[in-house]
Amino acid sequence: MAPDSSLHRHHAGRGEASLCYIMLKAAALFLISMFVFQSQAQAGAQSTEITGGLAALSLPSASKSGVSAMPLDQPSPTDNVDGTPAVLWRNRIQIPIHEPLIQKYIRFYQGEGRKTFSEAMQKGNKCLPWMTEILASQGVPAEMVSIVFVESRFEKNASYRGAGGYWQMMAGTARRMGLRVDRWVDERRDPIKSTKAAAKYLKTLYGHYDSWLLALAAYNAGDRPIGCVARKCCVKDGELYGRMLPARSAVYVSKVLAAMHVLRDPEKYGFECPNYCKPTEFDPVLVNTPLQLEEVATWIDVPVSRLQELNPSLRLDAMLPGSGFALRLPSGSREKFDLAYEEHLRR
Repeated sequence: MAPDSSLHRHHAGRGEASLCYIMLKAAALFLISMFVFQSQAQAGAQSTEITGGLAALSLPSASKSGVSAMPLDQPSPTDNVDGTPAVLWRNRIQIPIHEPLIQKYIRFYQGEGRKTFSEAMQKGNKCLPWMTEILASQGVPAEMVSIVFVESRFEKNASYRGAGGYWQMMAGTARRMGLRVDRWVDERRDPIKSTKAAAKYLKTLYGHYDSWLLALAAYNAGDRPIGCVARKCCVKDGELYGRMLPARSAVYVSKVLAAMHVLRDPEKYGFECPNYCKPTEFDPVLVNTPLQLEEVATWIDVPVSRLQELNPSLRLDAMLPGSGFALRLPSGSREKFDLAYEEHLRR
């Protein structure tokens, strides 16, 4: 039997309609899937950016040792180590260069005191970059490092009438500024810690007088005598007022300012500009048991002199039991020390 043609046309129409419907549905699904895919891709990209942003804001993970190679009491090394550190030229102090006493000591450094001044410049090639960075970070003009040229000439063991260390601070003043000074430890001999204490003290004095020149005078003579001068006279930076300051203070301030002036342009005054050393990195470790530096040197296979250089505040090359001391180790030697120290504790 031949099929009914009318029925054939009816089924053909339904087939064509179904085909169109299927094609439209497929197209719609394709467009929807493309939209969803694009949205997910954008979300993924945004998620990546957010994760990266949070990573940048988060603190770095702690090392296995739990101690950074650059501790809080060590300033970041300066990249500018050829010639005078750049920080030395920031926030210059106004020097009354025509004051006769200042001129007198400039001539002294060029003549009779030339050798001593030159030696101080060479000795300071390791400490000065640290010191200037610390002073500047504490809001003190970096040029105040000139005090060290006058006070100790960068001799950490310098001592005079009870004053000691790089900045020649009295023990009582040093302790008030947070330094440890006792039979075992004298942090006035530590270039980093003593400079932080000196910066704190100088900033305190400046807060009293609003004058770096009077702060210098008070650093030398004490707060009380200079306070009397400040109450009687209106003193401004850039003015020495030598006749009103105690004679000893006027001489001291003039010596420091003369050294400061020479250091601004040493070649002009016949001195060779030193190449300052990049600050040495170290690994700190808190020690609560008695240890000799000689013993530690054997553990990490370095000369005792290297540990003495890193830990100048130790008076007896030994750590007092129970007091806690942040021992500085050469960078990279912490793992060796930890292993040996653990074995030492088990004995």
